[in-house]
Amino acid sequence: MDPFTYLSVLISIVLALGMTRVLLGVGEMLQARHRVHFHWIQSLWTLNLFLYLVIAWWIFYRWRFQPHWPFFLFLFVLISPTLLYLAAVVLFPSECPPGEHGHDYGEHFFRNHRVFFTVFGLFVPVDVVDTLLKGHAHFLALGPKYIISSAILFILFAVAAITPSKRYHAFFAIYALLHTLVMSDVLYYNLRSGI
Repeated sequence: MDPFTYLSVLISIVLALGMTRVLLGVGEMLQARHRVHFHWIQSLWTLNLFLYLVIAWWIFYRWRFQPHWPFFLFLFVLISPTLLYLAAVVLFPSECPPGEHGHDYGEHFFRNHRVFFTVFGLFVPVDVVDTLLKGHAHFLALGPKYIISSAILFILFAVAAITPSKRYHAFFAIYALLHTLVMSDVLYYNLRSGI
């Protein structure tokens, strides 16, 4: 077994835990649908986070050509999946005991938005460093649109962590989904073309 295959097991486990938490949260929402208060912004961030977990798993494959795996490089690569997992934990409230009134997902979201967007937002600079560590050619191949979109996204995450404005959070939830879908198309092309 080569080092990439060996190390990718732990990365995959952490990402799978994040996906499990998101899917478990959605399952709990569906089971308690008559006792909970849904909020579309929290639901959209559930979708956004799930897409990021899938994308993180997808782009981790780009490390397959790394010949040497020092311990600190592996620790660094483990940061992104860990941040996404923690964001998934914060996004959903604890499960309601049977017989209790359900959660208000909007209230939970806005009560925890600072932690959620701080943790999730750290994914952006970590991803930029991750891209740089894959090599200068790889970084340049992504073009200026990568740096510009990352800078915009990081600023939007920082504002979301600070502001309680529901209007801003509505805008950002929609923007993040569109951004993710567009960048996913770019990432798919680049991964397929071997970049």
